[in-house]
Amino acid sequence: MRSLNLGGHKKPFQLLLFFSFSILCAVIAHSAETTSLWKVTGDDSGPSIYLAGSIHILSEDDHPLHPAFEAAYRAVDDLVLEIATNEDPGSDTLALEKGMYGKGRKISDDLSPQMYAELGKYLKGVGLPPTAMDGFRPWMASMTISITEIMKMGGRPELGVDTFFEERAVKDGKTVRGLETTEFQIGLFAKLNKKEQEKMLGSTLKDMATVETDFPKMVKAWRQGDDATVEQMIDDSMSGSPQFRKELLDNRNENWAKKIKEYIKGDKDIMVIVGAAHLVGEKGLIELLKVSGLRVERWSEKKDKEKKPSNKKTRFIPI
Repeated sequence: MRSLNLGGHKKPFQLLLFFSFSILCAVIAHSAETTSLWKVTGDDSGPSIYLAGSIHILSEDDHPLHPAFEAAYRAVDDLVLEIATNEDPGSDTLALEKGMYGKGRKISDDLSPQMYAELGKYLKGVGLPPTAMDGFRPWMASMTISITEIMKMGGRPELGVDTFFEERAVKDGKTVRGLETTEFQIGLFAKLNKKEQEKMLGSTLKDMATVETDFPKMVKAWRQGDDATVEQMIDDSMSGSPQFRKELLDNRNENWAKKIKEYIKGDKDIMVIVGAAHLVGEKGLIELLKVSGLRVERWSEKKDKEKKPSNKKTRFIPI
């Protein structure tokens, strides 16, 4: 029997900020020259911010990551993520409080009979009773289904770009910080009304029919730095939810861009890892940072080595 669980993952909701709306990805061979990694600078004397796009769940075949990720990690003392686990000790409890019903209510209370039947059909198809998710709120059911299907394809949350480097950073004694909290991220979904939650669940159930093809397509685009494909998949998946897209992506991108601009004023080189969906498009982080006057270029260790040396003292450690 196939089980519906998150494998004990400590940040289930961060995972789905990239996966919930068909923004799915998967396993491919390594690409050679480019990937989803950018270097942000103000001037030649200031610090460097290495801005990396993350896939929050990957497989063993996706490792080792593109060498540029390793080089960027080794060049910095600080790591900034969407959420830092050490700053969010009560995230699991909060997730259960917000994502599950208490006594007296169940998911059928918030779904149309047709959608509840579709959910039951899916659950029976994966070997579970049709009532298996009665205790889940629709948005939580959507997330759980998405993560579970990706994990059945070999994905492991601990191998996602952000979690992989967070665990290393803790062991290496690097400072780890979060751009926001689990409470904030969960709130983005918990405040959805019944209609919006049903729409989210329906979209997820529909997407499961093509997950085995959509999943590889997105990871291939991410790994190769194919921003156009990433952007198109995001546009396709969220075209029917413009307001939620604004809250999920656009508003958060603006907030993060402000924080990155503050990092540039400091004296530390920093690696910032966020979901790859946040980097692309006119309202993506890359464009926002460029418009603000910062220098943003796709980065690799090779590119830095080809540049003439400057007077700036660097902490870069070659691989």
